[in-house]
Amino acid sequence: MQTQIDDILAFVSREKREGQSLAKTLKTLGINRSSYYRWKNKKVIEEKNEPRITIKSITNLDRSKIDAMKDLHPEMRHRQIQGMLQQSGTYISASEVYQYLKSQGKVECYERRVAPWDEPLYEPIHTNTMWGADWTKLRIGGTRWYLLTLIDFYSRYLVHHEVVPTVNSGHIKNLYEMGLANFNIPLDWHLKPELRLDQESPNTSKVTKAFFKDIGADLSFARVNRPTDNARTERFYRTIKQEEIYIVGDYQDEKTAKEVLGEYIDWYNERRPHQALWNFTPRQIHETNNKTENLKMLRLLKKKSWDERKDYWLEKSKK
Repeated sequence: MQTQIDDILAFVSREKREGQSLAKTLKTLGINRSSYYRWKNKKVIEEKNEPRITIKSITNLDRSKIDAMKDLHPEMRHRQIQGMLQQSGTYISASEVYQYLKSQGKVECYERRVAPWDEPLYEPIHTNTMWGADWTKLRIGGTRWYLLTLIDFYSRYLVHHEVVPTVNSGHIKNLYEMGLANFNIPLDWHLKPELRLDQESPNTSKVTKAFFKDIGADLSFARVNRPTDNARTERFYRTIKQEEIYIVGDYQDEKTAKEVLGEYIDWYNERRPHQALWNFTPRQIHETNNKTENLKMLRLLKKKSWDERKDYWLEKSKK
């Protein structure tokens, strides 16, 4: 952009030397007179290597006030310093405070502290250790329906899904049972996946709790107003809403909705690269079930590509 501005200023200067009026030249270029003079003044200031002074520029007294306030509150950053100065009866913009503190080397590096509830309470080390279940709204024939899903937290693989007109404890039980059946995990197996759920009534009902107690599976409830406790599920819903549900808007009928959503979920599992999985697919991660092996595969792929490029340019240089 700056190169283009310099070229425009040079062109206008040549035209003026040749007797062309400024107004006509700017009209030909389609540039406003105010923009031209702003660029020109800025260039003059840069060439003089002097700070631009205006009636609003801060004074030495202002600088001393900034220094005094920073010395008094060294833990505060520029916006807080600006607020303290404002309370004391002096207005200096936050950007001016920042620029001055920066010139004095008084701007410290700052890293935001992570909220305790943003820290996950789990980190699965292999597949079928923890699953997450939840549902989201969609529209079928102008009526509200729900997409109910079961996802593996390790691989982000969609274990099972259902499209239902309402959600109750029976759906939660069936979802989990179908998930176990998909991986041939018997109900009496002692290492069944733990299930992470929000504290909605179908999840916390006596029927749901009794079912999981009977089969010896663990229920894990997310904290209230803590979507990060079920982050994998929430992230999947963001993806499917943006890439499928919101695009369609209103499915024609139940059959169409189930077919189309099923096709999307198959594509998500089998073909869609996932950034959190080093751009592998959930299916690949689920089947490999070993992060070390996945990273090894990625390193080998990188080396193969780099070697091919190296051979290409070596061959190119010989011609």
